[in-house]
Amino acid sequence: MRLLSTLAASTVIYILLWASSLTIAADIYADAGQNGTHQELICIPFGECEPCPSDELDKPFCQPFGNRRLMHCHNASTSSFSTSSYHEISDSPLRPRIPPPNRQHNSNSNPNPGSDHDSGSNSPHRPLNKIGETPAWESCGRIISRERADFYEFIGCNVLFAIGAILVVYVRSRRLHALHARQLAARIGLIRNRTAR
Repeated sequence: MRLLSTLAASTVIYILLWASSLTIAADIYADAGQNGTHQELICIPFGECEPCPSDELDKPFCQPFGNRRLMHCHNASTSSFSTSSYHEISDSPLRPRIPPPNRQHNSNSNPNPGSDHDSGSNSPHRPLNKIGETPAWESCGRIISRERADFYEFIGCNVLFAIGAILVVYVRSRRLHALHARQLAARIGLIRNRTAR
């Protein structure tokens, strides 16, 4: 009887813990959905993928391949963000992203954010107004040019190893052939006849 009451009490406690954790999770999810900043921030890629610096490899935007791409984020509710730009970006498979606070991008970028050089021809989208723009980073896949160079290096090393292995096999087979020829000559007496004459 005592065992049953202990089991019932632990079951009730277990159910209450699950119910309270589900309630807390639902409240957290509801609070996150009410924050308008998360819903109205739209980020577009700007430029090419680039390797992360060694001191930032542990950051989420450098995972899993150690590459990152600059993003320009805009608040969709500001007047500087045009409706046509929004429709261009909303068709993109990219989801809105939250920029890290006060994140400076690398030395390849222009120190004058309002200049024409900053909206270079690398951007796949039309450059937007710079007012209210926040730079951020996104994780990106492998860098094609670097992967291609690594592939050709791999092929080149394999070709060199194959040439080296073929040379070693050729030299070894020549030595073995010469050794077998000497052994055969010694068996049939060719070497003794030459020394006897």
